[in-house]
Amino acid sequence: MDNFKEVFERDYMKINKFLYGAVFFMGLLTACDNDRDILLEEALEKAGNNRTELEQVLAHYAGDSIKLEAAKFLIRNLPGHYSYADTSELIPYYDAVDSLLVVMGDSTDKWVVRDSLVSLNRKFADLHARRVQDVKIVTASFLMQNIDSAFVQWRDGPWARHLDFEQFCEYLLPYKAEELQPIDDWRTRLRRFHPDHLDELAYCDLYRNSALQAAITLNSNLWYYMHPGITEENIMKPVYRWHTRLRIPVGTCSEYTSAAVSIFRSQGIPVAMDFTPQWAFRSLGHSWNVLLAEDGKRIPFSGVTSNPGQPHKLGERMPKVFRRTYSMNPELKLLLQREKYVPEVFREPFLKDVTEEYMQCGNICLEVSKEFNRRYAYLMVFNDREWVPVDFAQVSNRQVFFDKVGMNTVYLVACYDGEGILLPLSAPFLFSYGGQLRPIVADTLHKTNLVLYRKYPVLPHVQEIIMRIDSGEFQASCDVNFKKHVLIHRVTDCSATGKEIMVPDTLGRYRYWRYFQPKSGSYCNIADIRFYERGANRPIFGKIIGTDGHWDGNPDGTKEKVFDGDLLTFFDAPLSFGAWVGMDFGRPVELERIIYTGRGDGNSIDIGDIYELFYWDSQGWVSLGRKNATNIRLTYRNVPGGGLYLLRDLTKGKNERIFTYENGRQVWW
Repeated sequence: MDNFKEVFERDYMKINKFLYGAVFFMGLLTACDNDRDILLEEALEKAGNNRTELEQVLAHYAGDSIKLEAAKFLIRNLPGHYSYADTSELIPYYDAVDSLLVVMGDSTDKWVVRDSLVSLNRKFADLHARRVQDVKIVTASFLMQNIDSAFVQWRDGPWARHLDFEQFCEYLLPYKAEELQPIDDWRTRLRRFHPDHLDELAYCDLYRNSALQAAITLNSNLWYYMHPGITEENIMKPVYRWHTRLRIPVGTCSEYTSAAVSIFRSQGIPVAMDFTPQWAFRSLGHSWNVLLAEDGKRIPFSGVTSNPGQPHKLGERMPKVFRRTYSMNPELKLLLQREKYVPEVFREPFLKDVTEEYMQCGNICLEVSKEFNRRYAYLMVFNDREWVPVDFAQVSNRQVFFDKVGMNTVYLVACYDGEGILLPLSAPFLFSYGGQLRPIVADTLHKTNLVLYRKYPVLPHVQEIIMRIDSGEFQASCDVNFKKHVLIHRVTDCSATGKEIMVPDTLGRYRYWRYFQPKSGSYCNIADIRFYERGANRPIFGKIIGTDGHWDGNPDGTKEKVFDGDLLTFFDAPLSFGAWVGMDFGRPVELERIIYTGRGDGNSIDIGDIYELFYWDSQGWVSLGRKNATNIRLTYRNVPGGGLYLLRDLTKGKNERIFTYENGRQVWW
């Protein structure tokens, strides 16, 4: 009896807690409903003459509470979404792209097609089609068809049943996946776009309702049929007509992932698009897709190019990550209402901060000066050319607070004036993995010397190719076949910088000098060799000798490229190992030094180029002077210590990266 009493009292308390919780939750829902009703009425007012169309949708679903709520969700968030006012203005451009693709054919190299598309776009440089808010043009029949189709996918389809209503509204319900997407029946059209093998999943009990396996299957189809070529920057005006768009063989990661959202959702697979505005460590940002899998996990992948579950940009630091949504972010809405100037990345208010889904984050809190009189501040990172915003926050009580921020990154806090001019509010600082803020301030009272070998960090693709210089040998001989030779130097340092070999004065004179690569898989890759006679400041030249020919995939990679003075060209031998390149000077010569640079990215110090070094003070970059590179390193003396620096090549190139100088070396940020 005592046990029964204990169980009864325990269950009674649980019931009471549930009832109190339910009442509290219903109260919250009522408050939220009131807020949503205000948004609904705002949308109806902004619709103007189109209000009756939207009211028809609400009346149509009056007897179905869940579809009615879905309709309200779409209508509340209609303001701010745009379409072209008259798509006929774009038809000549779309038709021209179609014609070019037909003429060039599927067998034409995609990069040749890219160049032709660039040329074509110059003819349409003045094309600026008018835009209109969807709230003013969307019809009742279109919205109702979209809602009904989405509900069929959710309730009856195999791959979205795990979604709750809120997830359904964001991942499946929206009538478009990107701004300016045509208002048409894209679900039906794209459902027929290479769904190969999707229906076969029904025969496997493990995969029948697996959104993950469906996404892998569909994405594999897209890769096979579309053969995507990824470009870093936009090469052409966007194409939104589907039968044209899906035939273009090149595009940015953003263009492919945007298209993938619509293609996946047409099959009822819940997919969204995430992006980082700017990498923390290098130029550009990046976009990718995310799948809401049946186990609740968010799985990143690149639509069309790499499948869910495959490694995606592992180890690349990101300051912030946002998800593109259909619903409006109220904080962004307020920012756009209050500020005269808003940077481009935040001009569309349909973003959600999802940084913590990808990394361990921290919070940054800084105090601003009394003279600061603006409402908002921005968190900035460097994009190789300038500081760009990755987050925003309101200023309150002279403090600005940025939450969920990526670590081990150098940031700057700034604001914009009404004309878009950047105004720094802080010194650059390192936000470390431990969450500490370390200001980076140049000390003009304590000077130091900097020895610089590069202007940009070594990224993975460079590290892979620079290793091909490992174990290479510099040899000298009086025999053109090098049957007898002396070994001057064997390469053990594979860092991506130029190297200088000091030749002993006891070595003597030799007619033939070469670089020989005995290591398999190297293809004798080397970009530049310069031979200097003893006491001379200029390299000497003779007859180029060595292995004839080139690797089949690189017809320009002949041995002559080693002596053309260009760090971006290189010898790509026809032999995996045993190839060589050198010079016959026609007479025995005594060399004092040899300067060489392995195959790389052209960002090591290039002899003959003019460079300029800067450090950051309280308001911007300050020049420390220009230098003409006469060696594979630059030395700057009496430089303010402890600062943030930037080295620019004024002769060529665009890759430049901020760095600090610690323990005698460049540390990149």
